[in-house]
Amino acid sequence: MNVSIATVAKDVDTTVTGIQTAITLYTLVMASLMITGGKIGQILGRKRAFAIGCVIYGCGSFITAISPKPRLLMFGWSFLEGVGAALILPAIVALVASNFERSGRPRAYGLVASAGAIAVAAGPLIGGLFTTYLSWRWVFVGEVLMVLGILALTRRMADATPEGRVRLDLVGTALSALGLGLIVFGILRGGAWGFVKAKPGAPEWLGLSPSIWLLITGGVVLWLFLGWRTAGSPAARSRW
Repeated sequence: MNVSIATVAKDVDTTVTGIQTAITLYTLVMASLMITGGKIGQILGRKRAFAIGCVIYGCGSFITAISPKPRLLMFGWSFLEGVGAALILPAIVALVASNFERSGRPRAYGLVASAGAIAVAAGPLIGGLFTTYLSWRWVFVGEVLMVLGILALTRRMADATPEGRVRLDLVGTALSALGLGLIVFGILRGGAWGFVKAKPGAPEWLGLSPSIWLLITGGVVLWLFLGWRTAGSPAARSRW
């Protein structure tokens, strides 16, 4: 959708910066919840987490497709699709392992990676064609249809072996999400603010770009997360 930013901004009555913010927030939500999404897959089962993630992602795509205003678009695109992707991506890794024999796994993982590479190349072309000749909204309608097709095929999918007596550590979840979120946000804003020295017109924190402080703070929070993970009894450590 990067090729359609100006058209989307005009259609939902916002600015190009507003749409760029939506894209940034999608990446931020997905990245910050990735560890938590993998843990939820351990608790619920990889197949169920994958299916739930697809449903959430599909709902986000549908809401984005019908959004008349930027707030609703951000809720569907940035939040719901980001949460859905955080559940889907970790589950894929485990599901490939459970659905292919050891000898076929390298090929399966290679196909997953190649599909992502093809999408990077073909996505702008497809987005540009839809935006020029139809509407950018049909891109998200297409995502809904793809999700429905994927859900129909999940019956043929073997689930990964569930892990018993696993529960979600809320403190660890908060620390991992905050740490990853700060780091990813610092990286995403580095191009506009500068990574160490602030660019002209960009904000400064103690004479440096906010990006470097976000990266440092995120690293400290992740260090606290690792400390929390290894602290306490073996039962506490097994929660992660």
